Amino acid sequence: MKAIQKSGAWLWALLAALLLTVLLTATAFAGDNDFRCWTVDARQWTNQGYQSEKDGVWYLFLPQDESPADTVLSFSGRVTAASAGALDREGGTLTGAFADRDRVTLTLEGGRTETVCLRQSSLPSLRLTLNGTTLDQIHQDKDVKYPGNDLVLTDGDDVLTGTVEIKGRGNSTWREYAKKPYQIKFSKKTSVLGMPAAKKWILLANASDDSMIRTRLVYDAAEQMDFPFVTEYQYVDLWIDGQYLGVYLLGEKAEIGKGRLNLQDPAGAMFELDNGFATDEDHYFFEGRLNSYFALKEIVEEDDEHIQQAMTNFQTAMTRLTTALTSQGWENLSLSQLNEMIDVDSLARYYLMNEYVLNGESFFTSFFWYQDGASDVLHVGPLWDFDTCMGNKNEKVTDYNASSTSVLMKKMLNIPAFYQRVQELYTRYKPLLTGMAGQVDGLRDEIGVSADLNYLRWSTLGAANPKPGGTPFAPTYDEAISRVRTWLTGRANAFTPTVRPQQLGYYFNASRTVMYLTYSAPSQTSLRFAVWGQQDGQNDLHWYQAKQQNGRWVAEVPLINHQETGTYMVHVYNQNGLPQGLLDHGTVVVDNLVQPEKPALKAALSADGRYLNLTLTGGSDLTQVWFPTWSEKNGQDDLQWYEAKKQADGSWTYSVALSRHNTTGTYFIHAYGNNKKNLVAHTTAYVEKIPGPEMKAALSADGRYLDVTLTGRGDLTQVWFPTWSQVNGQDDLCWHEASRQADGSWTCRIALSDHSGTGTYFIHAYGNTKKNLVAHTTAYVEKIPGPEMKAALSADGRYLDVTLTGRGDLTQVWFPTWSQVNGQDDLRWHEAARQTDGSWTCRIALSDHSGTGVYFIHAYGNTKKNLVAHTTVTVPQASQPSQPEQPPQPVRSGMQAVLSADGRYLDVTLAGRSDLTKVWFPTWSAVNGQDDLRWYEATKQPDGSWTCRVPLANHKSAGGFFLHAYGNNKKNLVAHTTASVSQVVSPQVWTRLHDGGRYMTVTLTGRSDLTKVWFPTWGAANGQDDLQWYQAVRQSNGDWSYTVNLSQHRDKGTYFIHVYGNTRQNLVAHTTAYVS
Repeated sequence: MKAIQKSGAWLWALLAALLLTVLLTATAFAGDNDFRCWTVDARQWTNQGYQSEKDGVWYLFLPQDESPADTVLSFSGRVTAASAGALDREGGTLTGAFADRDRVTLTLEGGRTETVCLRQSSLPSLRLTLNGTTLDQIHQDKDVKYPGNDLVLTDGDDVLTGTVEIKGRGNSTWREYAKKPYQIKFSKKTSVLGMPAAKKWILLANASDDSMIRTRLVYDAAEQMDFPFVTEYQYVDLWIDGQYLGVYLLGEKAEIGKGRLNLQDPAGAMFELDNGFATDEDHYFFEGRLNSYFALKEIVEEDDEHIQQAMTNFQTAMTRLTTALTSQGWENLSLSQLNEMIDVDSLARYYLMNEYVLNGESFFTSFFWYQDGASDVLHVGPLWDFDTCMGNKNEKVTDYNASSTSVLMKKMLNIPAFYQRVQELYTRYKPLLTGMAGQVDGLRDEIGVSADLNYLRWSTLGAANPKPGGTPFAPTYDEAISRVRTWLTGRANAFTPTVRPQQLGYYFNASRTVMYLTYSAPSQTSLRFAVWGQQDGQNDLHWYQAKQQNGRWVAEVPLINHQETGTYMVHVYNQNGLPQGLLDHGTVVVDNLVQPEKPALKAALSADGRYLNLTLTGGSDLTQVWFPTWSEKNGQDDLQWYEAKKQADGSWTYSVALSRHNTTGTYFIHAYGNNKKNLVAHTTAYVEKIPGPEMKAALSADGRYLDVTLTGRGDLTQVWFPTWSQVNGQDDLCWHEASRQADGSWTCRIALSDHSGTGTYFIHAYGNTKKNLVAHTTAYVEKIPGPEMKAALSADGRYLDVTLTGRGDLTQVWFPTWSQVNGQDDLRWHEAARQTDGSWTCRIALSDHSGTGVYFIHAYGNTKKNLVAHTTVTVPQASQPSQPEQPPQPVRSGMQAVLSADGRYLDVTLAGRSDLTKVWFPTWSAVNGQDDLRWYEATKQPDGSWTCRVPLANHKSAGGFFLHAYGNNKKNLVAHTTASVSQVVSPQVWTRLHDGGRYMTVTLTGRSDLTKVWFPTWGAANGQDDLQWYQAVRQSNGDWSYTVNLSQHRDKGTYFIHVYGNTRQNLVAHTTAYVS
């Protein structure tokens, strides 16, 4: 502001021009003859006129430091004449009109007149100019702070200028009244009107106090009553942006700081008992035994650590005090015992002042406490909020407040040691309290004519008080002053610190599980207490019979009968219990029980995204709970009711498999208790993506089994794993039923012996029905360990000891055996015996056969069509009993099988048998015996050998293969060999999304041998309801391809694509794709 004053005349001219522009604009907007008036002082501060709604007069409220004689009146509208002063019609000003009078009449065109009255403040004048905001904007939210506003405060010759931040403040005054309270803050500590320097200052509006002196009366007296800190206030007249806002009390904020409430500990803090607005604060707690809320208001070091420490310190100290006050023998607490918990004198002084003036809010709100660290006791103060006292809330001079309404004071005043201390302090402070009546007229004179200015600006005298329960405003200001004087005079004659003996009392046992009600009624012969919690009416009403103990009636109340905390209603009846027998009633406060938790439902997505884990807390009293759940899409078409399970902690839980709904987006979950009509809670959850079920197939350690697992479908009741090998389509298809595990997964061990061959295996998963495909996978079996068969000649040369290992899964085994001589003329089937290690053995007597030389021994399992292994053994001539000599028949095998370069064929050759006229190569895979047996006719080559190319596609994939050679006829085995196929080239299926996800191109590679290909395709949702068969197109490189229009399907998520070749029964490959 000082910088502006030094900036030169050109700046003043600029400001004046801007002001004139604004005023002219306003005038033009309102009409050429629309009258307004204002003044501009030497500092260029504008003072706007205010037209009274009562008399229509325009009032100019002149600050204390301005001269009426020098006042230049500016106006808008076409003024033609003035009753006094020099009129400048063109310039719109009137000079010298108020030199010897306080009002002037102006005549406008058309004869209309306006009266302007000049009234000057008798108080220090505080003027604020807002920068970047308006008063209306400030009034939108009291908590928003607006910095950078100019301030001028004049008090006689003393002038204070500066820049301040401004915000609203207060609770009921801010909410109920047009005249608002404010807080201003300087950038550095500043002394105001002689008060100690500080940054923050309060502007009390006194809007609810028509006398505007109640607060000052209290604080002026309190300054002499040994309170450690009493806020000081001075009257001022307030202008904001040229608007006169009336008489305010400018004073110190009740806060921690040097010169105010001087606390030293970093966790030193000030709290407010505030049952009206505590929950609006950031840090608060509920003290059940006092039935009151406390909010943290100020702290020395405002950081999270010290805030938490201060909250803990204060709650611990408060619990210690209230526990003592509600324990047996509380009435006998001594002054020293009390002072170990609370500064007794601070509470006694607070009580005396508030009770004397009957402050209606003193023990309900604006009840300040403080504690200077953990080692300090509790203190009460500083004093605050005295606009509703001294009869301003319809209080009578004979009324008492604290001893009848405050839980704390009802207890404290019935402790003889405390009551005696109150009496001692009242004797000391009585002259100050009763002397307040004599201070009334002095404060009236201090406010002076500013009171008239205030009520010209705010026409509230004689009106109803907007504050609920507030006394209607006096019809005149003098009447308002008289009411305060009269009330204080009557109070001085009537008041004495009064103890109302508690006929109805209570205390708790040490464990605080039992409350004892007491009542003093010596004349009664029998007594009963009716007790119920206030929270839910009389749903927990219980009657308790009292017994006589030490001259009073006592009843034992087990708190488990009520199960709630807070206020309890207690009625006292004589024996009959009828309404006419009601002797007394009152309330007590119970806090030892945990407040029953209201049912709350939470839904959390599981880590794998497949489940919604639902938890209902606060429903421990329920006997049965259901969670009806549905997705937002298509209404409740997927509604499912899930019955929850009660946990040890009383909560109810259920994990909803999202696969039961198979929809993303918002889910609605309700909770019903005891029956399906009792809704107790509800919530929602958002599911962005549902992962498909996961299926895995792993080869067992011994290579003989596939261990298959399906996860993510715990909702199913039955699961099958249909499984087949890639070779020859589904000719070896088997449906294996899975077992459900404790974690909701499904497992099955599939014996590869139930299938044929090695290579790629297809495993599907069907759930609940054999039409509901839920997942699929593949596995690659490189090699199936074949069974091992051995034949050994016994020591005496009379037997063959034959052993088959690796086929412990079989239930019956035969060893058909014959000698090479004369084909199978000596064929015998010998049944083997199972050993404890799973092997099969048999001792074959050579006497059952004929000849020496090579013996063929086969092994068949379960049936005599299932060849599982074979071997040969040579029997020397000496080992055989004497037989007619036979011509030698040497075996000239010369047979071999070689895998082709492309891995798709076995090239078989038999050499050394050019004598034969026809040759066949019967061939089969090791798995499942001869179920894939095929006879291939060989071709004789120029060198006399026989050859044939065996397509592996005709057999069961990779692994061990048996190849025999028969000559001339199909009974003459001339040679045999084996081959191992480690890998069969598998086809590959590829998918690619394009055009914004509207199309998907599917491509099959590695099956150029096929003549026709189809791609059956469907979405995972709702089974195969959108199944479409697409016929693929053969590409020039041998691949097969087709582009799927996804609009032909309905769902997003997982899609299944199968590949069938040549016929629609020959599945050759499959894959999945995800469409988002």
